[in-house]
Amino acid sequence: GDSGADDQAAGVRWTVILSGVLWLVSMASFYPPLGRARYAALLSVAAGLPPVADKARRTAMRGQLDVNCLMFLAAAGAVALGEYTEAAAVTFLFAISEALEGRATARARDALSAIVQLKPVTANIVNPVTRDLVVVPASAVAEGTTVSVRPGDKVPCDGVVLEGKSTVDESSLTGESRPVSKGPGSAVSGGTVNSGAAELVVRTTSTTNDSAVARLIRLMEEAQSNRSETEQLVDEFARVYTPVVVILALLMCTVPWVWGAEAGRAWSMNGLVMLVIACPCALIISTPVTYVAAGAAASQRGVLIKGGQHLEGLGRVKNICFDKTGTLSGVCS
Repeated sequence: GDSGADDQAAGVRWTVILSGVLWLVSMASFYPPLGRARYAALLSVAAGLPPVADKARRTAMRGQLDVNCLMFLAAAGAVALGEYTEAAAVTFLFAISEALEGRATARARDALSAIVQLKPVTANIVNPVTRDLVVVPASAVAEGTTVSVRPGDKVPCDGVVLEGKSTVDESSLTGESRPVSKGPGSAVSGGTVNSGAAELVVRTTSTTNDSAVARLIRLMEEAQSNRSETEQLVDEFARVYTPVVVILALLMCTVPWVWGAEAGRAWSMNGLVMLVIACPCALIISTPVTYVAAGAAASQRGVLIKGGQHLEGLGRVKNICFDKTGTLSGVCS
């Protein structure tokens, strides 16, 4: 992963905050008596650009060009043109977007970790002859095994109740706030909790790898890698757009020197201007941050959204129907 991933998970780097403060200070230069404040923008670039420059270097070493390269060249071009405040703006906005995406990704990872904690660790197998209980890892429970689920214990695997009557808390899986009564013949899901006062004897119908909790974990993992059409379009656009812009700027800065120093300097300036203007900050910054932040926020509230394409689908929903217990019953788009 990126070198700053851990820092981003913990919070926004102090260098990013410093870059933003110095950028704001540099904007005072638009008031003529405070013109020297523009040099604060150079310090802003120095504080915020190194992580972007490092990523751009690693990408270039692989023979590729990505948005980090374009952002670095745009900031460097703005500095070369003397547009220090513009360079600081590009640097800070991209740096803060990277930090926000890192925090949102960390939240999504924490939400997945919380769901993983639902997975039972042990199971109490009932000896068919002596009726004694044998504690084994939940992953070792085979399909068709008889297990005991005492009050407060987690159901190790999906199964059917053979003996006992109790209530089971299924809120971690279904969102249903009220415990559900279970008796002989009732289906129970792995990861749910026996919240009643009686023991349940359950015959498993699946292993832990095929339980409802395991499926939920797989859905969460898929959701984090599932990209919407908009995200794919932006990625594809950046993949093609970045090399085209860089090559054009390079040609503008080099070829005209054949016609003399004056033409070379003028076209070099034009090449740098094009780099700065062509930098698609809003498009590239906004899309990943929006989807990752929305998915992470939903995960924190116990809502699983299977990727950006489903998030886009939610934007087209007009009516949502809930029953009296708060369970989702239907959606009308």
